[in-house]
Amino acid sequence: MPRKKTSTKTMQQPKVSWTKWLMTTLLKLCFAVLMSLVIYMIYLDAKVTKTFEGQRWQIPVQVYGKAEHLHFDAEINLPKLAASLLANGYQKVSEVKHAGEFAQSKSRLIIFQRAFEHQDGLVQAKTITIDQENNRVVHLYVNNERVQQVALEPLLLARIVANNQEDRVLIGLEEIPEQLLDTLLLIEDKHFYHHKGVSPFAILRAFYQNLRAGRTVQGGSTLTQQLVKNMYLTREKSLTRKVKEALMALILEFRYSKDQLLEAYVNEVYLGQHYANGIYGFGLAAKFYFGKPIQELNHAQIALLIAQIKGPSYYDPWRHSDRAKQRRDLILRLMFEQNFLSQDEFVLALESRLQIRKQRRFSQQKYPAYMQLVKHELNNVIPVELQKSGIRVYTGFSLRSQQLVEQTVTEQLPLLEKKHQQANLQSAMIVTDIASGEIKAIVGDRDTDFAGFNRALSAKRPIGSLIKPAIYLAALERYEEYNLATLLDDKAITLNSEKGQQWQPKNYDGQYRGQVPLAEALIKSLNVPTVNLGMSLGLSKIADSIHLLGYPKDITMRPSMLLGAMNMSPIEVNQLYLPIAGKGSYKEAHAITKVTSAQGETLWQYQDTVEQRFSTNASYLINFALNQVTKTGTAKSLTWRVKGAELAGKTGTSNDLRDSWFVGYDNNNLITTWLGKDDNKSTGLTGSSGALILFADFIKRNGVTSYQLSTPDSVAMTLFELKTGNAVKESCDGTVSYPAISAGIIISEQCLKVKKDNRSWLEKFFGD
Repeated sequence: MPRKKTSTKTMQQPKVSWTKWLMTTLLKLCFAVLMSLVIYMIYLDAKVTKTFEGQRWQIPVQVYGKAEHLHFDAEINLPKLAASLLANGYQKVSEVKHAGEFAQSKSRLIIFQRAFEHQDGLVQAKTITIDQENNRVVHLYVNNERVQQVALEPLLLARIVANNQEDRVLIGLEEIPEQLLDTLLLIEDKHFYHHKGVSPFAILRAFYQNLRAGRTVQGGSTLTQQLVKNMYLTREKSLTRKVKEALMALILEFRYSKDQLLEAYVNEVYLGQHYANGIYGFGLAAKFYFGKPIQELNHAQIALLIAQIKGPSYYDPWRHSDRAKQRRDLILRLMFEQNFLSQDEFVLALESRLQIRKQRRFSQQKYPAYMQLVKHELNNVIPVELQKSGIRVYTGFSLRSQQLVEQTVTEQLPLLEKKHQQANLQSAMIVTDIASGEIKAIVGDRDTDFAGFNRALSAKRPIGSLIKPAIYLAALERYEEYNLATLLDDKAITLNSEKGQQWQPKNYDGQYRGQVPLAEALIKSLNVPTVNLGMSLGLSKIADSIHLLGYPKDITMRPSMLLGAMNMSPIEVNQLYLPIAGKGSYKEAHAITKVTSAQGETLWQYQDTVEQRFSTNASYLINFALNQVTKTGTAKSLTWRVKGAELAGKTGTSNDLRDSWFVGYDNNNLITTWLGKDDNKSTGLTGSSGALILFADFIKRNGVTSYQLSTPDSVAMTLFELKTGNAVKESCDGTVSYPAISAGIIISEQCLKVKKDNRSWLEKFFGD
């Protein structure tokens, strides 16, 4: 049977349809992939720009002390100033050549001061020369020009690291030594300024080298890809991650300049591990490895820093010094070959040791008690999120005051324990600038480096007789009723509570004097007259006085409060006495004075507003009495402990000698001191035998500026009759002189006893 012929056209039709379908499908697939890629690139672009243009890093809070000012004829101690420079990272040398160095002789100190950010702006680097004679500044020079005063670089107290445990020192590209940047690009990406984020040549070269070696010996990532890996991606090793890395690198290169990317890299690169905290960026790494700012690194140190990029753990100079030196020397050779170093510089660097810090651990946070106060205040004035943006916090911290108060506690507590056969004494001390309210120093434990329970801020203890000035101040404000000579009853009394309980206050010595002048009751810290005075004024009036002095909490009003049966922390007591020492002017005691952004913008500043809460007249009278406390009263031992000084203050002792308090002040500083035991057992110490000893030791070490009492025009020394408390004329006998507010005084024409005229008849005839 003949085969049926099939036309060519009929045979080829299915083939054409299948090809068309395949091409159409491929085109659709390519379009879908392309659209997906576009959408994915848009997503990546949004992610990249959001991070890069927003807050890229959580930068630690930098906390600074107060910038100390030196001026002509000021008292100075060169060894102590040198010690503070060392604490601030300066290096002692025989000849000053570079910023961050100082040289010292017996009578001269030369400092090459670094440039630094002060709360008032940028201070340029300069050379300061200080000449001293007899512990006073006799010559002061800045860059060889004579000046009257100069500000020293404030101490960096601490860096408060965020919860993500990444620490870094943010630096601008202009702050980085040019040699470091050149070496970085030489080692990590010599074509950085010529590629577009991904280098195919570098990838092929790395592939070839790895194939030859049979293992990974070289990477093909550009600096931009490394930045992407550090800033955006995980450490996962997969083809998907590498593609994502390349795409994001291309986006970064398209969006931002090479300098912007390089600056981001030097602040982002991982360079080591300090226990739980990662070391990120060259700024912090310079301090971590060498203990100095990046601008002060030498050639060998720059090479070692670059060496860490390849493997901070593998080339750890503390654990693997031979490896680290081998890698450093290789980089030095490459630097020499590229003419980054002269031959002499190369040889000197190659022969040098690693020059790292002796210990891997950064020194533990210093001044923990003070830093606890700073953190507490910071949370009250700046939102937590904003604290992660590299803000700078300026405080009233004084390194000298802190060192002295720590020395006092460390040395005096063992002596008191030995003398009074005690053990486990604890202490808290606070030093405050009276004029500004700035807290200069804090100790919250006998171990001054202890970062746990801070007794200065958190120990609530009965304050005893420290409450008395608030009571007497309330009385002296009512000048028509009360003055320093007003007689108060000092007789046995019994008070009944609402529940029928009886309370019989007694004086510390167990004696009663019948009646005593108001001033003597305060100076001698007598309990019974104080209770009588407080009950006469009314407990609500006393509570008002305590609140006006700065105690913010509610007060349970019962008679025992008049003898300090209320618990306060040393920081609360310190606030209570600040308006008294400030002559009635209220200001809040504070550590933080100013907070600025990383760019220097003021975010918060303490407003020093003057609020006269007590009259200058009454404040003068209370300070007169507290000055007498240190001369003839419960703190009279200060007359020989701190000879020739005018001081004021008040002792305080709680029941069974559990708490020993003293609050004292000169013209500049208010010092609040507490001694006690954590188990609340007796210390065997009164305020005068315990806390006062620490106050006296500190004030002597610090130097005293005698307290100055300026008598208001409306106050005059007045003669009072002791037995009646009346203001009398000079002809009366049995009198005492006290300052008094003239408007509240009426001179009595009569007195109980007139002075005898003991003159001879000749003196009477001819007169005096």
